[in-house]
Amino acid sequence: MLYDLVIKNGTMVTSGDQGRLDIGIKDGVIAALAPSIDPELATEVIDAQGGYVTPGGVDAHVHLAQEFNSGPSGGAGMCADDFESGSRSAICGGTTTLIAFAMQNRGDSSLLQVVEDYHAEAMKTGSYCDWAYHVIISRPDMQMLKAELPVLVDQWGITSVKLFMTYAALQLSDYQLLDVMYEARKLSITTMIHAENGDLITWLTGRRLLLTHLTVEKLEEKGMIDPGYHAESRPPIVETEATSRAIVLAEMIQNPILFVHVGSATAAKVIRDTQSRGYPVYAETCPQYLHLTWEDLASSPTALKRFHSPQCFENSKMICSPPPGPGKSDQEALWTGLRNGTFTIYSSDHCPFRYNDVRGKAVGVLEHAASMADVTCPIDNEHVQEIVHGKTGHFKYVPNGCPGVETRLPLLFNYGVERGRITVERFVELTSTAPAKMYGLYPKKGALLPGLSDADLVIWYPPGRLDEFSLTNEHLHHDTDYTPYEGMRFGNWPRYTISKGKVVWKEGALLGSPAAGKYLKRAASQFTKAAVESIASDPARVATWLYQ
Repeated sequence: MLYDLVIKNGTMVTSGDQGRLDIGIKDGVIAALAPSIDPELATEVIDAQGGYVTPGGVDAHVHLAQEFNSGPSGGAGMCADDFESGSRSAICGGTTTLIAFAMQNRGDSSLLQVVEDYHAEAMKTGSYCDWAYHVIISRPDMQMLKAELPVLVDQWGITSVKLFMTYAALQLSDYQLLDVMYEARKLSITTMIHAENGDLITWLTGRRLLLTHLTVEKLEEKGMIDPGYHAESRPPIVETEATSRAIVLAEMIQNPILFVHVGSATAAKVIRDTQSRGYPVYAETCPQYLHLTWEDLASSPTALKRFHSPQCFENSKMICSPPPGPGKSDQEALWTGLRNGTFTIYSSDHCPFRYNDVRGKAVGVLEHAASMADVTCPIDNEHVQEIVHGKTGHFKYVPNGCPGVETRLPLLFNYGVERGRITVERFVELTSTAPAKMYGLYPKKGALLPGLSDADLVIWYPPGRLDEFSLTNEHLHHDTDYTPYEGMRFGNWPRYTISKGKVVWKEGALLGSPAAGKYLKRAASQFTKAAVESIASDPARVATWLYQ
């Protein structure tokens, strides 16, 4: 047979166009696009019945098989998903490529060892889809950076690093941010920034003795420590200030940057204004910022204070950083940013922690001495409900993050494309093509180019073919015991997911294997590489002598 698989009668969509084309697949690669391909030439044929056919999703922001220390006595949250379960969930939601984070802790002196250890975790379980790595740098020793960053690029194909401006275990000073940006620029490494002012968050949160007097009464002194108050410790200005400061640092040394999980309208405006004057700054937003709010609004089924009251510990399920905005106005501004190009990519920031797990959200109670004062039961999962029941816990010890790798594409398709907020071409750009270009995977991923692109595809249901349903956690395939999008309505979902020419998800049935995915070495970002050469050398803004 000329083709292993032919997809007929679909509306093929790329980031720039759409049309009624049949797709021929051979040896895991797109082999042909044509108005009509004879089904007799194929071993297998799928009739798309008029549904959209889009490139498989590229989720460039997922956390898998990671431990996060968040408590004063060393209590740590553990991601509910490893590479097997996280990738399983991904393909069931139409994502066929993942980029996860190898995380350096303060005690890790070698980035290469960090990557090798993390890769060993991935290989233990395998992955249903192809994957790659970013590296989180928390200990930017200059000798290590100079010696190891080139090796990460050349041997591992790791061409992106993530830097934090918050979290005590990860936060870098401005001096350290500049060190990493400077070295990254030399190698065309994409610099990703988690922009929140860590000192502001600590000040707003915390009880700290200054000589013999308490500082100004802040959240802890007022007893406002329950999960519902998490957002009060990091109002939007916390993200906005850090975003502005990171742009100043990056511009001074001529380094393009990408802001991850932008959650506020004010931070998005700073980014948009910088883009408007020509500086290459990029941004990512995520579903939680389009669908969650601080308050339990009557019109919103999902909110940080959704469960009963701010004092209810179950609200810890919704804790992520930055938090979503306080109301609908931020959401509408972010939808505008998706349309007008402020946001280059749309990722899940899948960072899953089980609620009913002593290594999940319950860490927020276990690390809070006052909540644990009268606990007499064993500290294990069998008794986790007894441990957290009636306790406040403390928001600052709750592992930050929400599950979302499986719901990312359906949320944007149903609430973006089908409601007319974005075009289907823009949907493909945000979820597949731009992430592939940003992180050096294009055109192998994120495209449908014959002879060049892997046959990673999503076939959606034709209009009206799938009965609308309310989402529950039971619909999903992650190893997390909740979804923040419980109760939201969906009228479409990936009907088929195809990974390298193989059908791995078919009308609600999982067909893939965790042995199918392969590690991907990446090239430099198409955006970053070009941008470095185009930045104006204004001596009022740039230390031009650095590169003379």
